[in-house]
Amino acid sequence: MPSSNPSARQDLPSKLLVGVLLSTLVQAPVIADTAMDWVQRMSDAMHDLNYRGDFVYMHDNRLESMEISHYKDAQGEKERLISLNGEAREVIRDNQNLTCIWPSSHKVIVDVSRKNSFSPIFIPEDIARLEKFYQMRLVGKDRVANMNAVVVHIDPRDQFRYGIKFWINEDNGLMMKSSLLDENEQVIEEVMFTNLQMFAGDNELVIDTMPPIDDNFTLVRYHSGDSSRTFAADNAWVLTDVPGGFWRESVLRRKIPGSDEFIQQMVYTDGLASLSVFIEKKSDLTQSGVSSMGAVNAFIRILNDHSVTAIGEVPPITVKQVAESVSYQRQ
Repeated sequence: MPSSNPSARQDLPSKLLVGVLLSTLVQAPVIADTAMDWVQRMSDAMHDLNYRGDFVYMHDNRLESMEISHYKDAQGEKERLISLNGEAREVIRDNQNLTCIWPSSHKVIVDVSRKNSFSPIFIPEDIARLEKFYQMRLVGKDRVANMNAVVVHIDPRDQFRYGIKFWINEDNGLMMKSSLLDENEQVIEEVMFTNLQMFAGDNELVIDTMPPIDDNFTLVRYHSGDSSRTFAADNAWVLTDVPGGFWRESVLRRKIPGSDEFIQQMVYTDGLASLSVFIEKKSDLTQSGVSSMGAVNAFIRILNDHSVTAIGEVPPITVKQVAESVSYQRQ
């Protein structure tokens, strides 16, 4: 029966309006978050939070199971990766050093720490810059490891990079799953967590950046975090035709053990995709051409008495163009 109270009838539209507004406000955080917002949140969470978990890594028709522990304090980030199947190995990274432990060969290798160079878990940075070369879009929601996730698809705007899909935890922003996609949107590499837990407190996880080793182990130091041990790069080596958006992130020149020759590595990235260019004296066994292994493509070019190798998780056209653009220009 309709209300006979006039004031009640007058209040009805305002009550409905308030209800609609309240409903909108409750939903606003989800609606207002763009794909870029979610990717930025994921990047911050994976770098800033303390967590440990297990994940599977699918690549090259192989499936690996790994464990990760990540810790951040006032000194920076520390991370440990342990392989749970196949050959035993462990990788530990901090802000300076990357330490690889190979129990089967009794070898410990210490190198300079480089972001995203050792782990299948790739986390983009400088998200705003990516939008010029990638389109980000929300494509739905899903569940991974019994946790709710938002799904973000990142499409390349040209043929020089792969696409990627992220499943991002709705509650804490951690990455739950990622799929690297080729030009036909076929999965060529995938990471998926089977469990992932956050922890708090300085004493809940200790990561030693140099584990104890005995006399049975050989310690190989490519770099100890001391810049005085590096060699000056040969800046006469230049790239003249790098795809748009890629910049040189680092350059490192090393002496080849047991030789007077050097090998130079230049790392290029667009903030999501990355590739390396290696330049060294060619040998009689060096052959030019393209090769592929899963998501990784390489192109070798002979330039005078040097071999130039461009390699990375980018399409074949990218490594070929980069390798062919290398030249030696004396100042």
